[in-house]
Amino acid sequence: MNFHKWAVCTITLIVIALSILACSIFTPPTSPPVTATPVTAAPATATPFGGGSGRIVFASERDGNRELYVMNADGSQPTRLTDNPASDYGPAWSPDGNKIAFVSDRDGNLEIYVMNADGSEQTRLTNHPAVDQAPTWSPDGSKIAFHSDRDGNLEIYVLDVFTTSVTRLTESLAGDIFPAWSPDGSKIAFVSERNGNREIYIMNTDGSGQVRLTSGSADNVAPAWSPDGNKIAFYSARDGNLEIYVMNADGSEQTRLTDSPGHDMGPAWSPDGKHIAFHSDRGAMFVYDIYVMDINGENQTNLTNNNASDWYSAWQP
Repeated sequence: MNFHKWAVCTITLIVIALSILACSIFTPPTSPPVTATPVTAAPATATPFGGGSGRIVFASERDGNRELYVMNADGSQPTRLTDNPASDYGPAWSPDGNKIAFVSDRDGNLEIYVMNADGSEQTRLTNHPAVDQAPTWSPDGSKIAFHSDRDGNLEIYVLDVFTTSVTRLTESLAGDIFPAWSPDGSKIAFVSERNGNREIYIMNTDGSGQVRLTSGSADNVAPAWSPDGNKIAFYSARDGNLEIYVMNADGSEQTRLTDSPGHDMGPAWSPDGKHIAFHSDRGAMFVYDIYVMDINGENQTNLTNNNASDWYSAWQP
């Protein structure tokens, strides 16, 4: 009986020992604590001043004759795009920002040309012995409106960019000039002398529905649509000298933005609609520089400053 108890106890101890040994063999090792690796966010890209690509194209006489240049929207890094003995001016960006239409007399008379944004592949679009000027792109980039005296007096025409076919939109005894295509593509603003002095009108893109927006004894010139299509900037001599004004797209609430003894002309909206570039000779009579201001006329800042004229600016989309 004592032997039996001894045997049972011995077997029990052996089983317990084997169990302990098995646990020590087959228990998986404890993994070291996992340390989380911090994720570094990519640095945010600053939006260029004025939105879009942050560049402005303009004409300048700084190298002896009128050529086209591009600069950053803060006036830095001006770069020459055209280089020939003729005059190149009146730049207009295509809606995608890849091309620039402009005016040149390099082939003997003023015609419309187009080039890439870096100045390459300069190509003539119009070919007529008359004057072709003031190009403005349709929002889809397929057409360019301009003014020409090819039919005897200055009228508004539209050029098909792909076929180069030309269609006349206006027909009046007075001059119709400076077209500007609305951002939604439904209207073209322009200037006409049909009522004795230069006033701003709008019309449908087929030339119908012509409506006068400004009225007075002074000239109102160079309409420029805001990016949202709600406002039109222009310049006028209604208060004694040429200043920049803005109005609603229906002609209401005409408001003066600049007030300087010089001539302020050629308004051009920034892509974000918060700023307007223009040229002025307020620093020296008939020597123009490019300026930029907020859309309420505040913070007017000189972007270019040299002894030659810089003018005809346009903000890249």
